[in-house]
Amino acid sequence: MDALDNMVFATLHTPLQTGALITSDYIPLGFGTFAPANSTPAGISTPVFSFSVADKQTYSSFQDYSIITDAVQRHWYDINGNGIGPTAQNFQYTWPTAPGLVADFTNSSTYHLFYSYLLENTRLLQIFERVIEKYLHDEDLGIAPQAVYQWILNSEKLFFKDSSTRSSNIRSLLRASYDANRRNAYHRLFGVDLAFGDINSQSGGAYPYQKANTANQQFIPLFERYLSEIWQGYINARNTSGPNTSDVNSLVDLAIQIQELLAARRGGRPGGGLNVYSTTNLSMEEYASVFLVTWFTFIISDNTQVVQFLNCQSSTIGERLIKIGAKVGVPAHTKCQALFEMAGPASNILTLLEAGGYLNNNANVQAMLSSLNPPPTITLDSDYMNYFLLVINNWEKATGHKIKTVEQSVSGSVRVQQNGTGTTSVRPKPVMN
Repeated sequence: MDALDNMVFATLHTPLQTGALITSDYIPLGFGTFAPANSTPAGISTPVFSFSVADKQTYSSFQDYSIITDAVQRHWYDINGNGIGPTAQNFQYTWPTAPGLVADFTNSSTYHLFYSYLLENTRLLQIFERVIEKYLHDEDLGIAPQAVYQWILNSEKLFFKDSSTRSSNIRSLLRASYDANRRNAYHRLFGVDLAFGDINSQSGGAYPYQKANTANQQFIPLFERYLSEIWQGYINARNTSGPNTSDVNSLVDLAIQIQELLAARRGGRPGGGLNVYSTTNLSMEEYASVFLVTWFTFIISDNTQVVQFLNCQSSTIGERLIKIGAKVGVPAHTKCQALFEMAGPASNILTLLEAGGYLNNNANVQAMLSSLNPPPTITLDSDYMNYFLLVINNWEKATGHKIKTVEQSVSGSVRVQQNGTGTTSVRPKPVMN
């Protein structure tokens, strides 16, 4: 389940310390028919569950937004192993009836800051900031139906106001800007900036934020090299000779390098480890950022009531965002569809790398590289290989970097142009064109 699904679960089935469930002091919840369903994509073995689009629309448009802030706080403690009651113990969310186990945080929080980084590069947040601002100040967009109006108000209250008691809040008197805080986190963990500047700057100049002296500037070149070698190992595995030992040894070595690089910024402990997630550097920034982008990604994941109100229906999430951006004068990233398509798989890969174990094991890597050879069998190995292929294909589209061509693979500093400009940025550099 994604972050929003997990907030719904926390509201319905994770009791507070008093033993009571989250509720509104003013309005009946009316979520009694909600239930997660199996939404596993074709060709994937690991079950994926989610609440329906209609259920999540109802939840995110609920009149008393305090139930959502309470769920954010409750879920923060759940992913850190502090669940209360039979349905939220031992880092697991188990639905009382079928389908049973729907989310498991035993080895990881399931959230990764790279997911937020990729999706924020679409300009999703800037576009919806302008949508909300525009609606609340004028009537150019029309008069919204009640559910859409409430979603706008909830979005403003959740993400565009200060509330120091909330786990999704990373603003304070010392860190006043939510945008600057996320950029600082991206810079520290990945050594890069976003592909756009300040939405309120007439010149579109760089967004001001404090850049850490210690940052993983080598992450992107290392990650691109890793993807390139995964691709070469996959191609070799499809040849009659199969994957060779040098492929596997190199991949294991690169996986360990990436794991250690990210662990260093998190305070020496890989993110998501049992009982330590909340005490690692950048965990709060990661949690808050992922919830933020998930909230706005959901609302354009289908032709929801918000999309229909804006008259921006389409068959793809990227096209919906492009239409909404054009409507409010904030152009979406031209390759936003590729960013949307690889954000989830990339998050899964980075989470797996940080956890260690699978990708650090020669036998596992060799099995993964060969897992899609005919006759194909859907296994956990093939799940991981499919994640890599989705990232590799869409990374090339979004960045223009030739991952599949060894001679043209990036090595060294990443120097790419900012989206929509003709000038090369200075460090920290955006990855996305």
